[in-house]
Amino acid sequence: MRGSRRVLSAFLAVVLSSSACDPAASDPAARPSADPYHILVTNDDGIESPGIQRLAEALRAVGEVTVVAPCGQRSGSSMSVRLDLPIGLRPYEVEGEVWGHCVDTTPAGSVILATQALAPPDGFDLVVSGINAGANTGDLARMSGTVGAAMAGAYYGIPAIAASLGGRSMDFGYPSAVVARFVEQLRTRPSRPGTVFSINFPAASEDQVAGIAAAGMGGSYLRLGYQEVEPEDGVRVFEPRISLEDTFPPGSDSEAFMQGMITVTALRFDATDHDALQDLSSWDLDELLTGR
Repeated sequence: MRGSRRVLSAFLAVVLSSSACDPAASDPAARPSADPYHILVTNDDGIESPGIQRLAEALRAVGEVTVVAPCGQRSGSSMSVRLDLPIGLRPYEVEGEVWGHCVDTTPAGSVILATQALAPPDGFDLVVSGINAGANTGDLARMSGTVGAAMAGAYYGIPAIAASLGGRSMDFGYPSAVVARFVEQLRTRPSRPGTVFSINFPAASEDQVAGIAAAGMGGSYLRLGYQEVEPEDGVRVFEPRISLEDTFPPGSDSEAFMQGMITVTALRFDATDHDALQDLSSWDLDELLTGR
């Protein structure tokens, strides 16, 4: 709906920190300069995915785009990297012109390699991962290769975005335009290295979206597992099993997503459980050293 754009602008003023509350937001250094804005675009569906292609084209209107993605499907790889073999970096051509590069590795590995092999002299200003075919709200974000690639950017101190599209239609035009507008506003704000903004779209078109909401990560609209099937040659065999959930934590991104809202969640690379860490101070940890 058209009103969602106004909601988006108002929401961004809060989630990216208000200039009325944050002196840095009014700092000229936080505003776009004449220098190019370098964006690294990646995904976990592979470089041939229409999601990454539409996203990259939309972002070219915002900054200078470098595309580096896995050569094939790598969904569910989270932040895993390959350390057992050398990896190849291959030019990927569209209509006879080099459009990007594909890598024989994971999404996170693609980001790591890109920061070392294809980054501009001052490095990338932003990593954008997606647009994934399938939403990554709630706990699914921990297993997502899309979010994992963005987290790899955060690992290197680069602000990052992960974008994912749910629903039946995989038309990435509208989600790509929303992400580009998000980047335009993000660029005017103080840098947030170590933060990943995870954006999830419940549908592919504006008229099917109920609005946009800032929400914390919680629950999941899917439950992943395995189901045993007929054994083969004496070996037990299990196939992936995906089931839909019907209850969600109040106020969570999963709840808002299932209500038809675009959700934006701010995730941190630091996953420390500070309450549990504080509790550890009451343990007798020295006893572990000697067993006495």
